[in-house]
Amino acid sequence: LSLVAITACSKKDKNDGVVSKQFVHKYGFDMTENEWESREKDGQSISVLENGVAVKHSYEDGVLHGETSYTFPNSSLVEKVFVYEQGVLIKEITNDENGIPLQENAFESENRKRVTTWDKAGVPISIEDYIDNNLVNATYFKPNNESEATIQNGSGIRIKRSRNGEMQYKDIIENGILKNRTTFHPNGQIKSKTSYNSFMLEGEQTVYGEDGKLIMKTNWKDGNLDGSKSTFVNGNKISEIPYSNGMKNGIERHWDTNGRLLEEIHWINDKRHGSHRVYKENDTEIKWFYKGKAVSLKRFDEFSYREKLIADKENFASIIENMSDEEALRED
Repeated sequence: LSLVAITACSKKDKNDGVVSKQFVHKYGFDMTENEWESREKDGQSISVLENGVAVKHSYEDGVLHGETSYTFPNSSLVEKVFVYEQGVLIKEITNDENGIPLQENAFESENRKRVTTWDKAGVPISIEDYIDNNLVNATYFKPNNESEATIQNGSGIRIKRSRNGEMQYKDIIENGILKNRTTFHPNGQIKSKTSYNSFMLEGEQTVYGEDGKLIMKTNWKDGNLDGSKSTFVNGNKISEIPYSNGMKNGIERHWDTNGRLLEEIHWINDKRHGSHRVYKENDTEIKWFYKGKAVSLKRFDEFSYREKLIADKENFASIIENMSDEEALRED
C-alpha cells in the first residue's frame, strides 16, 4: 500500500507533530484525507509523528472499533494498544521495549476491570479484578508460574514482584482495605513493616537495612507521628525524637554509636522550648529557647514566670516571637 504523504502540512498538523498520514478503506484501497473526512470513516488511519511514533486507528461506521496502537519511537514494535468496540474502550495493553506485554487492563463493564501483569519472560505476575476501583479478587504468581497468594471477596494477601521476579512488597488486605505492608530489599531481606487504619499510617513502623538490622522505628496515629521516632546504627540507638499528633513534644536525644549522650533538645508543639544541650568531651554547651525564640536563661525564666500571670497568652507569645534577638538574649 502506498502512503499518502503530506508535503504541505497544515498548521494543525504541524502543531500536532504529524509528518505523514495514510488512510485505508476496510476493503484495502487507499483514500485521500478529504475522502476520508467526507465519508463515514470505515478502515484505518495511520499517522507518523515527528518523534517517530506510528499511530494506527481502526474505525467502523465512523467510530473507533478494533485496535488503536502506538509504536515506540522509530520502531515497528508496539508500545500501547487500545481496543475499542463500537467506540467503547474494552482493553488497554502496554508492552515493553521488546514487545512483550507489561500490563493489560480489560474493562468488563463501566465499573469492572481486570488488570493482568507479566514478567520479562511473559509469565503472569498477577491477575486482579476491580469493582469501582476496589480490589475484589486476585491471584499472584511466583516466577515459575505457581500461585503464591490470593485475594477473595476483598480479603487476603497481595504480593508485588518486579519483572525480574524480585519480591517488592506483601500486603494484607481486609475487606478491600490495606491493613499491613511489608517491603523487601532486592536481596530478599525485609526493608520495612507498616500498619494502616482507614488508609492512614497507624501503629509501629520499622525500617531495616539490607543486612536485616533495624534502622528506624516510628509510631503513628491517624496518619501523624505520635510517640517516639528512633534511628539505629548497627543495632545501637543514635537518636530518639518524641512526637504528639505530628509535632515534636518532649526531649529529643542523640547518642554516638557507643551510647554516649551527645545532644538533648526540649520541644513543645514543634518549637524548641527550654534548653538545647550539646555534650562535648570536657564541657556542655547550653542554649535556651522560649517557644522557638532563642533567649538567655534569664529571659527564659522571666518569660516563663510572666506567662503564668498573663491571661492573653497568645498575644504574649506573639510579643516574644517578634522581639529582637538582642533583646531576647539580654542577660541583665
